[in-house]
Amino acid sequence: MTKCRFIFCLHNHQPVGNFDHVFEWGFKDCYDRTLRVLDEYPEFRFAVHHSGPLLEWIEERYPKYIETLARMSRRGQVEIIGGGFYEPIFSVIAENDIRGQLDMMQDYCTRRFGSRPSGFWTAERVWDPEIPRLVSGLGLDYTILDDNHFRYAGIEEDELYGYYLTERLDRRLAVFPIDRFLRYSIPFRMPADTIDYFRSVADRRGECAFLYGDDGEKFGMWPGTYKWVFEEKWLVNFVEAVLREDWIETTLPSEYLRQNPPIGRVYLTQGSYYELSEWALPSKVASRLIDLNAEIKSWNREKDFCPFLKGGVWNNFLIKYPESNALNKRTLLLSGELDALESQKGVRLEEARRELYKSECNCAYWHGLFGGVYLSSLRHALHQNLLSAERRYMEARSIEGLDLRDEDIWNEGTNQVLVRSRTMAATVAPTHGGAVAQLGVYSGGFDIFAVIPRRYEAYHETLKRFNEEESQGEEVRSIHDMVVAKEKGLKERLIYDSCRRYSFKDLIMRELPDADELMNGKADVVEMGHLPYEYAVEKKPKSAVVRLNRRHIFEGREVEVVKRLTFRAGPAGIKASYSVDIAPGAVFGVELNINLLAAHDEDRYYEIPGLSREMSYLDCTGVSRSLRSFALTDRYSGLRISMESSRAFDLLRYPVYTVSQSDRGFEKNYQGSSLILAYTAGKGRLEFEIALSVD
Repeated sequence: MTKCRFIFCLHNHQPVGNFDHVFEWGFKDCYDRTLRVLDEYPEFRFAVHHSGPLLEWIEERYPKYIETLARMSRRGQVEIIGGGFYEPIFSVIAENDIRGQLDMMQDYCTRRFGSRPSGFWTAERVWDPEIPRLVSGLGLDYTILDDNHFRYAGIEEDELYGYYLTERLDRRLAVFPIDRFLRYSIPFRMPADTIDYFRSVADRRGECAFLYGDDGEKFGMWPGTYKWVFEEKWLVNFVEAVLREDWIETTLPSEYLRQNPPIGRVYLTQGSYYELSEWALPSKVASRLIDLNAEIKSWNREKDFCPFLKGGVWNNFLIKYPESNALNKRTLLLSGELDALESQKGVRLEEARRELYKSECNCAYWHGLFGGVYLSSLRHALHQNLLSAERRYMEARSIEGLDLRDEDIWNEGTNQVLVRSRTMAATVAPTHGGAVAQLGVYSGGFDIFAVIPRRYEAYHETLKRFNEEESQGEEVRSIHDMVVAKEKGLKERLIYDSCRRYSFKDLIMRELPDADELMNGKADVVEMGHLPYEYAVEKKPKSAVVRLNRRHIFEGREVEVVKRLTFRAGPAGIKASYSVDIAPGAVFGVELNINLLAAHDEDRYYEIPGLSREMSYLDCTGVSRSLRSFALTDRYSGLRISMESSRAFDLLRYPVYTVSQSDRGFEKNYQGSSLILAYTAGKGRLEFEIALSVD
């Protein structure tokens, strides 16, 4: 029988900010169980990558796992694979941060495992042609990518069993293709199917190498896999089946690299695995690609079309989700600011760097099969780390007043106004209704305005067609093949917002609507959040004012809105002064979107005069009449957000829920609460002030 090499690689990852109980579940039901099984078979050699957030969590709670991995590495069973420590996407972070994150992982693995990696895991297998140049000089010889990358470069199916060399400006790197059959069959098909696959390819091609590389979470955390992999002993059976075949040799990537020449050279375009290329497209276009791919499969011509059927690239998520782009551009800004300050002072701000790196963890910037950007807790963790790093930067600069930037930070073609003090950071977006896109409180690292809108996603079409009464059966399947709704009534929540969920966003209404109508998108409202405002900035030593104005035609009459947003160097807060020329009897609304992370929690609630405790949860819908002030309290995080108005208003409130898919099915996610301070116009101009303060 022709000899073949089998390179088995696991990628174990939990994102920055994930819940402690998820780390615990992953460790006990997946990572530790898998390692203990493989430890019993020293002759089964494999490679493994752990992301930095997971390594830090395990080391603090279960150091014996680290010791076991180090022992297995010393005896030659395991190869440790490096990577960007906090799992960033290399194509969207600063070059210094790429090298800094890789070097942090190299140093960690050297200290903890006694082995400096010669290969690295590319997060989400997102390739960029600059990577060979960016990683040069760090002792990294190879990375592992999906075979789709190679097909897009014109590599034939039978030429994917080994590795290739690529380069950028004479900086070379070995790239291994991950075998598609193995990626989808392990651990979902019987071990014999994998052995048969090895045999059929080896018989046809002769001696060759097969590389499996995928998420370790498939071994215990994906639905149904714990029972299948461990209780029904799939993993034990698989390892023993491979070891029984003396013509299959398990080997390590670096070992294979040393002992075998490359198949050839290749130049790869930016991209990732196929599913991500679907998810990265604008949703309506992604729907067409999904339909086209399904049609091609029905013709049984997937292999013919696959090399030429390519969707979007990961960077498109920064267009699809502007909130992710804003956060990404803030990391780039702060990275450059830290570089300049460190050069000027001749010191390295280590803690600020580490927190910046944490804010670059990729998972909450995008969305595909897993919750990603729709999980407020993950987004909050990124904001928290960025704000903490930025606070250290502001302290190191010894700024007592305000730092103000009036420039296109987001690279959208129009300016934003970023105002920072020793207590907070706020971003005003004149192009988007003159609204406030961000209000980050440095104490505690909390962006209270971090709310994303309800957007159409391509998979909503699947949900619309889904029969909630259908059974999914008992078969263990890949999560790519499952359709499950975690609760009933999700179809009714497929409501889409017309603009971004920023705050101090202006609304014009003929009459006061019902809160339920607003929530369900049925109210007769003119949203000014998508309209550009003219603006001017005035900066003083201890304050800054952004003056914004807009004229708009409403029911044949010109409406003029003038607002002044004032920021001070003291405690975190905003004062908004309005002067509105509007028809008598019309209603002018100021919309705030606030996210305290929990919809129905005893520690997070409204403080509204006359409101019962039962109706004070943040997921409650309703209207409170003729108020002058109210507050939101978050005892868990130690925050209290107070609003006071110089003029009486009616307060409408409702929760914002998105519907997203996850590894366990369709689900609704609380994104925050929308609060509309509604002012009914009398005769003459409508003038008032709103003071928002954060304690």
